[in-house]
Amino acid sequence: MKKSLAALMITFLVIPLYLTAQEGKGSKDKKESTLSSKAIDEKGQVYDREILELNKNIQEVMSDASIMSGLGIKSLPYQTDINFGPDKDKPEYVEIIKHVYIKDGLYSNTLIGYEQKTLRIYSDGKSVSKIETIIKTKNFKSQDEEIVTVVDPSPSTESTDDIILSHTYNKLKLIDQKKLGNIVNDVDTPIRNGIKSEFIIPSLSILEKNLLFITESNKKGSKDTDINVSEFLKKSTLY
Repeated sequence: MKKSLAALMITFLVIPLYLTAQEGKGSKDKKESTLSSKAIDEKGQVYDREILELNKNIQEVMSDASIMSGLGIKSLPYQTDINFGPDKDKPEYVEIIKHVYIKDGLYSNTLIGYEQKTLRIYSDGKSVSKIETIIKTKNFKSQDEEIVTVVDPSPSTESTDDIILSHTYNKLKLIDQKKLGNIVNDVDTPIRNGIKSEFIIPSLSILEKNLLFITESNKKGSKDTDINVSEFLKKSTLY
């Protein structure tokens, strides 16, 4: 009886200790999870600031080079086109289109599809009001077509929560105008941060580089023209 009583007393003493330990562990896990979530949010804010800085750079290039005028654009990066629309005489946007054709094997000349990225900038010539990215892939054999559209309606603000994503596959809507702020971004699946760091930032960086390439090439072309006319005029003094 004494042994049973002793065992019972030990049980009553151990259970509260066990429960206290479990409560402490749960509190610690919760605290660590909160800290991790905070770190993810802070990282997202760092990405937001980087995106804003890139947008400012793009706006500066657009303004300084008078891109929306469409004048003097002579050189473009490889496999790149530039269009103004919807009315080329009074454009609301300029779009830079990069395309890559897919071949049927390393040494084949047969084309089986293409990948195309359109970077569209809405601007009045001075400020940028909207940036739209359209990714399109098509398989010529299966005729499968996939399109993802990413629209930033307020590129001059730091928050990216209002960026809108749409995704279609063979005209079937998989994602229909979902805001980036509603994309999963927890400890296990920080998808929102991934979209910012692995897609939006690299795409804007490429857009900025393409714009700089175009403007610098045009400046060089203008300089070469000036040099040519200068040399021509100098020669004319010899006769």
